[in-house]
Amino acid sequence: MSGLLYHVRGLFTLRIRKDLNFRRVQETVPALRWLKPRRGERILDIGCGEGTYDYRVAMRGAEVFGLDLNRHQLRRAASYHKTPSTGFFCADAGAFPVRSGQFDTVMSLCVFEHLPDDRQTLREMWRVLRPGGRILLTLDSLSLGGIGEAWRDEHRERHSVLQFYSHPSVGSLLEACGFRLIRHRYLLRSKLDLALIRLSYATERMHAIPAALVRLGLVSIGRAVSAVFNLFTKNHGGWTLLIEADRKTPRPANSPP
Repeated sequence: MSGLLYHVRGLFTLRIRKDLNFRRVQETVPALRWLKPRRGERILDIGCGEGTYDYRVAMRGAEVFGLDLNRHQLRRAASYHKTPSTGFFCADAGAFPVRSGQFDTVMSLCVFEHLPDDRQTLREMWRVLRPGGRILLTLDSLSLGGIGEAWRDEHRERHSVLQFYSHPSVGSLLEACGFRLIRHRYLLRSKLDLALIRLSYATERMHAIPAALVRLGLVSIGRAVSAVFNLFTKNHGGWTLLIEADRKTPRPANSPP
């Protein structure tokens, strides 16, 4: 029983850390809504971490394979989120140990801004997709008005971020790697969102109990109010950029066969 309780406690802690993170929820919920996994669809997740989102996608009928370089997180993924429709393996984002043309969709959430060679990862995504396959990405943008260079520098250092993206820069990058940008949306793009982001960071300096209450309020009331404000905010910039693109042919230049 103690082993079971330990397992349940670990799973609860893992889910709470994801589901009470305002910034992460605001990025991933719209992304999973765009994903719309179909029964029998084969999906590859680059930078799957602990497999939280792979588990949720698999519960909707898709077959999901998660790739990550962090063995500790992969062990947690296998412990808490392994199902008959999920698989997890250790690999670098620049070279997938996967045969070409195996997947309908490749996704990557909250990862690309950390990659030393995002272009090579996109080429690998192109390679493993079937013709007409698609990719879904969330990317750090920090193009929301009110975010200065000092905050961007702090964000780079705190989260090991190497680059920020805008939809024009992503469009050019995708085109060079054999993709066509289908649609994009900036997330967390209103002035209210900026205030809520500041509050979410402030919880990291609070005592555990008030921090948990504030985080709960952010992912419930805060998300609802944010959704209303974003209805009246233009899609010109934001904290995060969500994009969907599809695979074009022929093979892009400098890509392996």
